[in-house]
Amino acid sequence: MTTSEHDDHDLEDHAHEHHHANDWQAVLLAAREAEAHHYAHEFDWRGQGPPDDFDGPRFFPPTPEWRLVARLDGTVPGAGEHAEVATSTGKLRHMHVAGDVVFEKDGAEHRLTGYVSDRDGNPVLFLPFRDATSGVETYGAGRYVEAPFDEDEPEAPVELDFNFAYNPSCAYSPAYDCPYPPPQNRLSIAVRAGEMLPSGTHDH
Repeated sequence: MTTSEHDDHDLEDHAHEHHHANDWQAVLLAAREAEAHHYAHEFDWRGQGPPDDFDGPRFFPPTPEWRLVARLDGTVPGAGEHAEVATSTGKLRHMHVAGDVVFEKDGAEHRLTGYVSDRDGNPVLFLPFRDATSGVETYGAGRYVEAPFDEDEPEAPVELDFNFAYNPSCAYSPAYDCPYPPPQNRLSIAVRAGEMLPSGTHDH
């Protein structure tokens, strides 16, 4: 390959990556617009009512650095079994443990217990978590993030994108019953991606 051909190839790769980055951001922003519409027009406040100064959900800016490739460790104790997860109303939610979702960030390995859940008829890994922003920039009880999951290929790479992290419904109305992140899902790092504390609401 000549220098000119190599340069053209690099330009094509860069354009391809740029196109995919734009696609990703467009999908993310569309999801955020849909969420804002949901809380403005469709959300059931269950008798609580929105605060007077409520102005919808708030988000960290799109952050490509929080788009990660993780792996599922199905060898940890409890994987493949059911677990009881405490909820915001003092109840217990029965959930199926897939294993630990393992990822690297800032030179360290981190783990989150992943539960098998359903999203629009498709299996996903449900990852409730807290991090160093919880109670300061984000909802104190924690947030949720989901990742695609192929039950037939549990060893496949896990696409983990914290930009899609979202608040549980109880961040908006305490009348909802929301699973709390288990103690092992407290991250020592600050995940400044995804949904922040809603405007006009106070952490509780």
